[in-house]
Amino acid sequence: MSKLRLLQESTEADKAWMAEVRSVFGERDAGMARFHGRATGEPGTRLRELYNLYVKARDAYDSQ
Repeated sequence: MSKLRLLQESTEADKAWMAEVRSVFGERDAGMARFHGRATGEPGTRLRELYNLYVKARDAYDSQ
């Protein structure tokens, strides 16, 4: 897979995860939740599922 496509997938996963972070924590606290490690969600939640997808896509991009 091309580096560009990996970047696009990582960006898409990040956007989806952050949309869920905003819905869980609210617009005001979403950024702080992300950068303080609180936005990973509990196992079995949609937030955790999207976080895991983001990490996988980010790591695939970083490995190239």
